[in-house]
Amino acid sequence: MADRRRFCITTAAVAFTPILSSLSRANAADNAQGAELPGDLHRLTEPGGGDNRATYMPDARTLLFASNRSGRSQIWQINADGTAPRQFHASAANDYGRVAINADASRICFSSDRDGRNAIYVLDVATARVTLISDPAFWSFGPSWSTRNVIAYFSKKGGNELNIWTVLPDGSHPHQATNQPGQSRQPWWSPDGGTLAISADRGTGAFEIFLLNADGLDSHSVTSDGSCGQPFWRPDGKMIAFSAKIYELRYRIFIMAADGSMLRPIRQPERGDNVHPAWSPDGSRIVFTAGKDSKSSLYVFHLA
Repeated sequence: MADRRRFCITTAAVAFTPILSSLSRANAADNAQGAELPGDLHRLTEPGGGDNRATYMPDARTLLFASNRSGRSQIWQINADGTAPRQFHASAANDYGRVAINADASRICFSSDRDGRNAIYVLDVATARVTLISDPAFWSFGPSWSTRNVIAYFSKKGGNELNIWTVLPDGSHPHQATNQPGQSRQPWWSPDGGTLAISADRGTGAFEIFLLNADGLDSHSVTSDGSCGQPFWRPDGKMIAFSAKIYELRYRIFIMAADGSMLRPIRQPERGDNVHPAWSPDGSRIVFTAGKDSKSSLYVFHLA
C-alpha cells in the first residue's frame, strides 16, 4: 500500500509540473503585456535632437547622454529635471553614449570614431585628456565602469560576431570575457563589480539576458522569452531594468529581479520603441530613450 501511495504521489507530481510551468509562463505573459508599475512619467527632452542613452552622474543631479543636436553625435548633459542642456565634451568626431562614469565622476568612458572606427576611450574631465583603451583595429562599443575600477565593453575582436572584453582604465590587462557563437553585447556591471549582465544570442538570433562572472565563467540566462537587451542593474543589486520585445513588435522597458522573476513593465510612451534604461543612483527613477534616430527623446519614470 505504501509503494502504491508513493507511486500515486510521484505520478501526480510529474503530471503537475508542466501545469506549474504553463502557469508560470502565463503569469509572465500577463505581466509583460500589461500591469505597468505605478509611478509618474515625464519627458525630459524634446524630439528632434536624437537624444539617447542617458546615464545619471553619481550625485544624481545631472544626466549625461549622446545627442545629435550639434550636427553629429556628441556627449551632452542636462539637469535631472531636464533643464539647462549644455555640451559636456566637444570633439570633431562622433562620440557616443551610453557614457560610463567612474565612482567620483573624475573620468568618463565612451565610444568614439575619432580614430577612424568606433573604439573605447577614457576622458579625464579636469584635463580633457582622452586615452584610447581598446584595440583600434576592431569596432568596439558600449562601455561600463565597475566599482572595482574595471571597464567592460563589447567588440568584434576575438572571433564570433561580438564579444565582451574587460580592461583597466589605462588600457592595460585586456581580457576576453566571452567566447560564444553569435553576439555577446551591452555589458553592465553589478553594483559590487563582481557580475556582468549582458545581452547574448549564443548564435541563435534570440537575445536573452545572461549573468556571468567578471572572468566570463558561470554564465546563465535569467530571461527566456522575446528579444531582450540593454540590462542595467538597480544600485542595490536586486533588480535589473532592460528593454525587450515580449509578445509584441515594439521594445518596452521592463524590470525584473536579478534571478529573472517579478517581471513587470514600467509606465512608458504607448507608441514606438522604448530602449536604453538606466537607474538613478538612489533607485527611485529610470531614465530611458523613446523613439528612434532624430525623433528620439529622453523620458524619466519615477517609481511610486
